[in-house]
Amino acid sequence: MSEQKENMSRRDFLAGTGGFAAGAAVGAALGGGVFNLFSAQAAENAAPPSPWKYVKLDPEVVRKKGYDLYHNGGCMYGAAAAIITSLQEKVGYPYTMLPLDAYRYGAGGAGGWGTLCGAPNGAAAAISLVLPNADIGKVVSELMGWYSEASLPTTKHDSYAKFTNQVQSVAGNPLCHASVSNWCAASKKKENSDERKNRCAKVTGDTAAQAVVLLNAYFDKTFAPVFKISAESESCYNCHVTRMSNTLTKMDCTPCHPNAHKK
Repeated sequence: MSEQKENMSRRDFLAGTGGFAAGAAVGAALGGGVFNLFSAQAAENAAPPSPWKYVKLDPEVVRKKGYDLYHNGGCMYGAAAAIITSLQEKVGYPYTMLPLDAYRYGAGGAGGWGTLCGAPNGAAAAISLVLPNADIGKVVSELMGWYSEASLPTTKHDSYAKFTNQVQSVAGNPLCHASVSNWCAASKKKENSDERKNRCAKVTGDTAAQAVVLLNAYFDKTFAPVFKISAESESCYNCHVTRMSNTLTKMDCTPCHPNAHKK
C-alpha cells in the first residue's frame, strides 16, 4: 500500500470512529428518552387485559352478520366475526386489533373433524373477551345448552336467505357431527348440498345472536341459567361424574350411549 493510500485509510477510519462516538454520545444523552419512546409505542399497540368494554348489541343485526360471514370463512369465523365486527363498529379499539382469520380453523368442527361446532365455538371466543374469568364458563355453558336443545335453523333469516323455511332439527349436543347428521336425516339432504351449507350459515347466525342475547342479559344483570341435563342422563351423571369421577361432560349421555347399561 502506498503512503498516500495508507494515510487516507487512517483518516477514513478515524472519521468513522468519530462518527460512531458522536452517535453513541447522542444516544447516551437521549438515553431513557429513546427507550421510553419505543416503550410508549409498544404500549399503544398492545391489547389491554380482558375483560374488554362491551356495549349492548342488536341480536338481529348480529344474526344476519353471522349468516353472511359464514360464507367468507365457515361457522366459527362467522359467529366470532359477527360479534367482534359489531363491537369494532361500536367500541373500536381494542377489537380492531383482532385478526379475525384466527377463527377460520373451527369450520366443520375444527378442520372438518366434526367435533365442537364452530358456531358456539366462535361465539364462545367472543364471550371470553368481555367477561371476567369467573363468569365465562357460566355464560358459555348456557350457550352450549341452548345449542344442544334448540330447533335449528330458525326462520328469522328467511327474508334474505338462499333457502327458506328449511327443516329444523335438534342436535342433542354441541358437536358438529351430531348437528349436521341429525339435520341431514330430518331433511333428507346430503352433507355436501347447498341446502346444508345454507342451513349451517343460518345456525351460525342464530348462535351468534343467542350469544348476544345472553351477553345483553348478563350486563343488564338479568342473566339466569336455565339449561339442565335430561332426567334420563341424571343417573349417569350421579354415577360417572359425581361418584366415580371418571368422565367430564355436561352433554346428555343417551344420544351417544343409548344402550350403555342394557343387557
